[in-house]
Amino acid sequence: MNISAIHSRFFYDKAPVQNTGYNPQHPAINKFLLKLHSQPAMDTVSFKRAPSSQGTPFVHDPRELDLHCGCCGKLMLKNSVVQKFMDDKVYFPAYIALDRIKYEQNFKLREQPLAMQRAYSFIKNEANKHKDMNMDELLQTEKVANYRRNNSRAQYKAIGELRDRCRVVTHNIDYLVDEIDKLNPDFQNTEAAVFQELKMHARLNPTNSIKNILTKPEIREYYLVKLQKKQNAKLKKITPLIQQLSPQYARRANNALEQSYRIFNNESSDIMHKRQRVIDLFARALAPMPFETSTDRPVADLIMKRLESLPDSKNDANAFIVKYGPRGSNKFVEVLVKRLRNTKEHVKPQHREGDNGESDKKNYIYLCGKCNHERKTQKYDEFIEKHPQMPQNTQNQIDEICDFINQGILDDYDTWPNDIREPLGEESEGLIIIDTNKLNLEQARKNRAERLAAFVEEQKRAVETPDTLMTGPYRRHGKKK
Repeated sequence: MNISAIHSRFFYDKAPVQNTGYNPQHPAINKFLLKLHSQPAMDTVSFKRAPSSQGTPFVHDPRELDLHCGCCGKLMLKNSVVQKFMDDKVYFPAYIALDRIKYEQNFKLREQPLAMQRAYSFIKNEANKHKDMNMDELLQTEKVANYRRNNSRAQYKAIGELRDRCRVVTHNIDYLVDEIDKLNPDFQNTEAAVFQELKMHARLNPTNSIKNILTKPEIREYYLVKLQKKQNAKLKKITPLIQQLSPQYARRANNALEQSYRIFNNESSDIMHKRQRVIDLFARALAPMPFETSTDRPVADLIMKRLESLPDSKNDANAFIVKYGPRGSNKFVEVLVKRLRNTKEHVKPQHREGDNGESDKKNYIYLCGKCNHERKTQKYDEFIEKHPQMPQNTQNQIDEICDFINQGILDDYDTWPNDIREPLGEESEGLIIIDTNKLNLEQARKNRAERLAAFVEEQKRAVETPDTLMTGPYRRHGKKK
């Protein structure tokens, strides 16, 4: 099928997203100096949003630095940049989204239950007061939160339904591809291939949405066939290995192979987790048995290792498109971009059975969202088998962070490079040995003092300059009331 020949036109109403700048209040300088270093460092789980560094001359969270992933080495996106991108560029302001669901989703308010009508009226009124907020942000305001708590269960659910409806209100593919491109993302191979497919579709069909394009039967079939060819090729490669098994094992493995072909080729594309089901089938078929011979186990282990290379949404662009295409344009973009987000990685995993690591910066390095998710609770020595570049990339990240400390940019992390050496060495069985010779705390203290002095002077000038306090028409005309 010639994918470049697929082209159709759809109506698109490109409503602009409003951006409002944040104008922090200027605290008194003496209060600022007293409070500046009294705030404790925040330790959060890996994927939560980083604390803001606004109002200080320092960065207090490495997720807000331009760092390369300690595993794959790709340049990660700052946590706040990704969050702002989703809030400002992907999700519509609530007051626009609430209007668009009426005609995009055939949402007829008069036909809705009374609880939904009341919830919609309240939320729409609040949305009109906060035109810079998307639906998720609006639901976090005190007034809306209190309304949900103090009213009926039906209205609580109705507001949740409105939130879900607003989340799928989307821009067209041309706009989203352009906004992603502005991030200058350093994608890994799979995500880069997905993005190239989006660019191609944006050229062919710029006014349609990602979901509408990727769920067209002919386009979905195109990617599904490509995925099935790869899956069948992987299964075909294990057939010679099955023939090396003893007869009883071979019979069990051949049954699993036949079922695997049916799962990949005959089941609906809407059925999820096919890859894992195939792996589970072979795991049961090749489980240790009394009739096992001395040559069976090495062959069985090799078969299971080959099955781990079956394409999935993490390592194959076609699998990614087949999986996330039907889930909505916003979800598609969110998964794609968040794979490059700077996240905290627990060196000693937080949820490994019987061996939990602490949520403390002494137990963190920084990986992109994709590598963090892939690692899960594996020991680093096992993880490094799949990512042999990790020891060098971890050292590179340590050097980057030492440089940010030396420049006086990163605060509260002076001891971190040395604190993280032992956990990394233990978790990797000695494969990751960190050199911290680039750390220069004397230079760091000097640069930090200079940055603080410059910042305080800037704050003083801002407080003493009347123009900075003017708002509305008085600032516009350069007059003080």
